[in-house]
Amino acid sequence: MSTKEKVGAKSDGSQSVNESIATKTITFFNQYQNIIYGVLITLLLIIFGIVAANKFYFQPKNERGSLAILPSITQYTEGVQMRDTTKLTTALEGDGVNDGFESIISGYKMTKIGNTAKYFAGMTHFALGNHEEALDYLTSFKKKDHVYWYAAQMTIGDIYDDMGDNAKAIKYYEKAAKGDNDYYTPIALFKLGQMCERADKWNDAYNNYTEIKKNYYTEYENMGIERFLRHATVKAGK
Repeated sequence: MSTKEKVGAKSDGSQSVNESIATKTITFFNQYQNIIYGVLITLLLIIFGIVAANKFYFQPKNERGSLAILPSITQYTEGVQMRDTTKLTTALEGDGVNDGFESIISGYKMTKIGNTAKYFAGMTHFALGNHEEALDYLTSFKKKDHVYWYAAQMTIGDIYDDMGDNAKAIKYYEKAAKGDNDYYTPIALFKLGQMCERADKWNDAYNNYTEIKKNYYTEYENMGIERFLRHATVKAGK
């Protein structure tokens, strides 16, 4: 048989296979077309429902929640500044007129503002010295508000540090340090440096202080990191 005949034979074989696949596909579709159409329509309805719910329910609700949370944020801020536990408690529970963080969390579930309220509820409990409650709220706070999220990780680190759990404290300080925020990141790096000093890991402490000097020099000066860096430099044998 010539090469040309072999090629022709292969071509005919391929054509037969393709026709067989096409026939099976058509047969399958004809047999299950009602199910296929049903699945497609269901998927379209789900997508439409999600879009509609977001536009007509969650967005307006989130906007209402953004206004509702403002009085509690004011109470929280004043409570922290004045060390006023009454204001802090009012921020959590409300005052009979305005909602507190806890009622906003339950009343605005699955919204961005409900998530933000978890952060403030956790921070308020932390300010009141309620570490377990603070952990519950801060660890359930989702990474939607980036600046708040890194601040939450640092506070969780503080709580574990107070509890004497150095490993978890370091874990959360490291998360906070990844935020690349001019305020929170250098503080988290400094706290990491302090934890490393306690663990006698002077090379790691040196690296953390050096990163503050390199990337956040203003805060390096404001926080007085130079003396810590000098000490770590000597201890690390640099």
